[in-house]
Amino acid sequence: MPWFRNKQRIPVGRRSGLERDWSWSWEPPVPERARWQRWPWVVGAIAAVAAMAAAVGLTLAFTIGGLGEGPAAEEEGVLPYAAIAGSVSVALHDGQAAAAVIFEDECDAYLVARGQDSPPGLPDGDYFFQVTDVSGETLLSSDEVRFRQFRVVDGAIEGASGQGNHAAGVDSASGGATVQLCPFGESPDSSGMYQVWVTRVEDFQGDVEAVESSAPDSHGFLDTRSAKALFAVSPAR
Repeated sequence: MPWFRNKQRIPVGRRSGLERDWSWSWEPPVPERARWQRWPWVVGAIAAVAAMAAAVGLTLAFTIGGLGEGPAAEEEGVLPYAAIAGSVSVALHDGQAAAAVIFEDECDAYLVARGQDSPPGLPDGDYFFQVTDVSGETLLSSDEVRFRQFRVVDGAIEGASGQGNHAAGVDSASGGATVQLCPFGESPDSSGMYQVWVTRVEDFQGDVEAVESSAPDSHGFLDTRSAKALFAVSPAR
């Protein structure tokens, strides 16, 4: 029985005993009902494909939706870590890189609101910073958090804000300010490596009038909402 078309049978010649004698007969046409009998199979196949596509779509929707869930999920108005990561670096007071990327003294290190390869600066707002060892486990900044506050306007540091009192320089590349990171203690790492953390004021966890926050995570600076940059100070200083 044909599946996809009702083809009319044609006369078939049958040879008789003599080569030139022929008899002809007609094969009966396929019943008309065969034309519609194939449609349940076609409809069933289409339904199966549609069901598979819907299942794949739901799986992708749940997978993509789940990427924003968990501790790093952001409510409206809160910038994720990815929005500010790589947007800070450490330089001299005028924004220039230190010789061999190593500062002779800890007070030569200034925060700049741009990365080493000059990606977009920090989003506008008020920020706190802290200096730690490379792992982030040991806090090295020695003054209260509130004194380590600065403001960003149009992607560049405008200067200290709130009760922030750290000295400022001028970034020769952007025309914005730079913020001095000291005072901070000596790194326990013999290589003289340090890490600066920057987080929005509203994202800070803990008491701003304390040197070190008792909140979990890295001294009140949430890893998922902080920009970080490494720098080095000569151990022999």
